[in-house]
Amino acid sequence: MASLPAYELQTLFDLREKQKKDAEELYAKAQQLAIQAKAKQKEMEAELVKMNQFRDAKRLEYGNSMQKQVMTIEKIEINNNHLEMLEDKAENFVLEIDQQKNVVIQAEAAAAEELKKVLKATQDFKTLEKHKEKWLKKVQGIQTKKDEDTADDISQAQYFAKMKE
Repeated sequence: MASLPAYELQTLFDLREKQKKDAEELYAKAQQLAIQAKAKQKEMEAELVKMNQFRDAKRLEYGNSMQKQVMTIEKIEINNNHLEMLEDKAENFVLEIDQQKNVVIQAEAAAAEELKKVLKATQDFKTLEKHKEKWLKKVQGIQTKKDEDTADDISQAQYFAKMKE
């Protein structure tokens, strides 16, 4: 069987395949960024819980120490200021968590956008891949027909050569 002719759209086929692979890589990166952003948000939320638990423990500790011993107004103010500072720190951290939530939303939106690109690139590639398969079947059919015709011609030539003998 003779070799098949080159696929006329091979350059486009290769380009679409590369676009599909590139889109898949970009999607994987965007998905990874979204996962990392979510993980960071969860860590921050866990840290906020610890901050609140620490503040509550200090409030309890300061309250118990006030009941057990006579404290000066200065010591009470120091304790209250410390509790206020812990409260402010927690409030600021809540704002940071809100910012991180926005980062997560943006990362997930970017990943969704990259997924759309992957789907489009895959669809384009699959369309061209089907075209190539149909072309290959057609070319192979033509080649098989030519080979059969050639074999018939050879058989006939051999038959007539024997007849002349």
